Formats: sequence, structure tokens, C-alpha cells
Amino acid sequence: MNEIRDARSLRQIRKLGVVIETLPPELGRRVLYQGRLRTQVQNRLSQAGIEVLPEQDAINDGLPYLYVNLNILNTSVGLYVFATRVSLKQTMVSPRQPSVELYTSTWEIGGVGTVGVNNLPAILGSVRQHLDQFCQDHMAENLDCYRVSAWIERLTDSQGRLNNEFQQKLLAGQHASNG
Repeated sequence: MNEIRDARSLRQIRKLGVVIETLPPELGRRVLYQGRLRTQVQNRLSQAGIEVLPEQDAINDGLPYLYVNLNILNTSVGLYVFATRVSLKQTMVSPRQPSVELYTSTWEIGGVGTVGVNNLPAILGSVRQHLDQFCQDHMAENLDCYRVSAWIERLTDSQGRLNNEFQQKLLAGQHASNG
């Protein structure tokens, strides 16, 4: 399957929506799996420091969203064939009509596979691998931002004020340079 892995398109993305296609009816307990999938996606993005917005809010505001698609086909021989796709959709301006903005994939990964009818949760593992890759690419592209955030957290207290230890070092440094 074709991939779009331009990590530069992940630069400075701090929040996004999540759109998950409705799982196909072939999936016996699809409501359960739909919930698990949404929880898995939102938790993984949150762990990566990405704020997850309500789907409609992101789209209404023209913000990026992560699109998750899962297709399943029952082969009637005890196997399901599946295809998974995770795409980052962002608004772009049409070069021919600059007044037209449209969503397009700027990062995308997918895969295909088969699982036994009693092993449907394994399909979520495929999506998890795609999410992990997205989060790894996001972190690699935004490493400077993560470093600055971590540095600021070490220097400030929970209210965002400089912590006492840093203030003392700062003052000691000022006294040394003045003396």
C-alpha cells in the first residue's frame, strides 16, 4: 500500500481531531470494537502529548484530524481479510483556486492482513502499530518543542512560576556577575 511519510507535515501540530470510520457490520461486536479503537487512538495521542479535540470542532475550525479507516471482509473459510489506514488530514489551499481550501492527506500509513475469526482484536494491533509510527514521526519532527517543554517544566512549579531552586541559582549567578 502507498504511504505518505513526510514528517515535516507533523511540525507544530499540538492538537487535532480524530475521525474513525464506522466499523463494518461483518464485525460481530462492532460497537465494542469501535469504542476500543477510539479509546486506543485517543490514549496513544495523549501519551504523545497531542491534545485530542472533538471531531466536529476540529473540522469546523479547519484544524488537522487523524483519520482511521478499517475494512474487513469475511472469507467464509474462517478468516477475515483486513485493511487498515491511518492518515493525517490537513487543510491545503488549492494552487489553481487560492480561495478554495480542502482537506488532504499529508501523512499516511496502512497495511493489510488476515486473522482468524476468533482473533479479531489482533486487527486493533495493526492500527496500534500505525499510531505508534505516527507518534514516533511526530515526536522526531517536534523534538525541539518537546525539549523546550520539558526544560520549562523542570524550571517552573505547577502555577508556571519559576521554582525556588532555579530562582536561587539565577540570583547567585547575577550576584557573581555583579561582584
